[in-house]
Amino acid sequence: MILEKINKLISDILEVSNINEEDFRYLNGKNINIVLKNTSTVLYININDERIVLNEVSSSEPDLILEGSPIAFINFANDSSKDENIKIYGQASLAESFSKIISKANINWEQLVSEYTNDEIAFYSKKIFVFLNEKKNDFKNSFIRNTKEYIRDETDILPSKESIQEHIKNVDDLRNRIDFLDAKIKKIK
Repeated sequence: MILEKINKLISDILEVSNINEEDFRYLNGKNINIVLKNTSTVLYININDERIVLNEVSSSEPDLILEGSPIAFINFANDSSKDENIKIYGQASLAESFSKIISKANINWEQLVSEYTNDEIAFYSKKIFVFLNEKKNDFKNSFIRNTKEYIRDETDILPSKESIQEHIKNVDDLRNRIDFLDAKIKKIK
């Protein structure tokens, strides 16, 4: 029952997304296993005729195995530019094609959660997820900014802009003095 709903949701997602048959060309007839770390869950995916079907068991050996935490897969599906810890076993080109399809899919997580709970839980879980994602990005940006400030201001690893300009000015003054003394020596000779 749940598997049927998930496959229907996948079918609906593929219908509204901008995935074309060229994206499926390399994946047609392939079996992909997704291993969710820290759980006992393995998702068996068969791709045939521009359809992605989730199964309870695998009918044959997988062509590709992806292993990672559930959060890593959710983050990857939401934004493929993020660096997630997902291990790939199998052909890298197959993983790239599958990744391309996932990045083109328009996944409505609120709808997915509401299928199994109610609309209020789905609405607030999406708000919480968005809030936590923003806080994670804020923390990351703050950490990078604070690290840069520490390296620049608290250590002597990088000289300040003023000390670099002072050094350049001193080098120019020294060069002018040397040129002046060189000209005087030539005049005396």
